[in-house]
Amino acid sequence: MRRVQALFVRLVPCIGLTVLSLLLVQTMRQAEERRQNLRGKSSSTTKEGAGGSDRKTNRTTMMLLLVVVLFLVTELPQGVINLLSGLLTDFVTEIYMALGDLLDILALINNGINFILYCSMSKQFRDTFVNVFHLDVISRLFGRCCRCCKPPPASLEDGTATTAPTAVIGGKEQYVLVAQA
Repeated sequence: MRRVQALFVRLVPCIGLTVLSLLLVQTMRQAEERRQNLRGKSSSTTKEGAGGSDRKTNRTTMMLLLVVVLFLVTELPQGVINLLSGLLTDFVTEIYMALGDLLDILALINNGINFILYCSMSKQFRDTFVNVFHLDVISRLFGRCCRCCKPPPASLEDGTATTAPTAVIGGKEQYVLVAQA
């Protein structure tokens, strides 16, 4: 039973993830080369406008590789140990009992590190996280929590007019002038 679990729960996903990630990185590089060739031939695009997409592609590739490497570092040893514990009789008592808890802790740490990676490398992830957990509403109630949240509107007690967002239309906020009555 341990052999089946080791193969289908740990080792096959590790191998599959590695192969698919390498294919994805290769496809991303080929697409980047095609885009560079098209941009080189096109006179309407400037090189200044292309720098942002290059950085975004490089950042996405780096994030993908880091997530895959972290996954492999934590899951592959567990798969190998589970496979060996199913094949060798004394392996469970001598090695598996000593390393099992350590490898479980590594897997848990992997999940926390993935969250930190996503937050630090993807603005889209941060924005979605803030919206899903309504952190923007909380920040408006209690003040600015971080750089990604907008500060609350200025107080109207001093008699000055200010603007406040009223709606989001087509991805852009519509503002209305608010004055003290």
